[in-house]
Amino acid sequence: MNELILNLKEDWDIVGPVLYLLVPATFYILALVGGKKGRFFFILGLLCHLAGMFLRAKTIGHLPLTDKHDNISFMALVMAICYPFLKRKIEDEGLSVLMLCLVCFFLFVSVTERPLNTISPFMRSPWFFIYIFFYFTAYALYGLSACVGGYYFISRNDYHEAVQYKLAMAGWVSFTLGIVAGSIWFFVAYGMYWLWTSKELWVTVTWFYYAIYIHARYIKGLKGRPASVLGVLGFAVALFTYFGIGPGKIIQSPPTQF
Repeated sequence: MNELILNLKEDWDIVGPVLYLLVPATFYILALVGGKKGRFFFILGLLCHLAGMFLRAKTIGHLPLTDKHDNISFMALVMAICYPFLKRKIEDEGLSVLMLCLVCFFLFVSVTERPLNTISPFMRSPWFFIYIFFYFTAYALYGLSACVGGYYFISRNDYHEAVQYKLAMAGWVSFTLGIVAGSIWFFVAYGMYWLWTSKELWVTVTWFYYAIYIHARYIKGLKGRPASVLGVLGFAVALFTYFGIGPGKIIQSPPTQF
């Protein structure tokens, strides 16, 4: 009997986090109907998403920000929280559909990552959680920026391109804070601020890419389609940095703070 209970608990440790994400994703999809029903389903999805994060934290005994499963889920949560503000600001049903689809996409990506219930003692530093919070908040803002920028190709509305730029700038600031906090945590944990591995190199490339885009957009007056294309490509660079580099990835790199 005890063995059966133990097996069920082990199964739930795997199945539970998946359900925590699939349920809100279902409600987010239902929110695409629009109108009052859409708002109701979105709020229900957001509450389920928050509840899932809370239950996940209760299960593992700390903030659920320590592995890819949780980090990607957090990124989707930040996107979902930003969604109603952008919807009110832009008021375009087509863009609303695109943003919700992006949220659901990353929830499904999160489901494909196996949740981990253990944490390294080095990750118990407050600096680690500060770093993860800002780092993946930046990814969420970059994603929304690319989403708005992609929709600009359809709408040709200059206001959409301006919103894309502002979201990218907010993401870049958050990304910068994440890099600073991550470097401090790495120094506290391992005695050094930075390792010039492939991962850190591409984090630097991502930071400079967005810095150049923001600078060109603000100082040089780069606007319209060229600026929008640069912004969308920036998110592709950021995604490659996160998913394409590391042990066993496209570009090999040892595990680092990023």
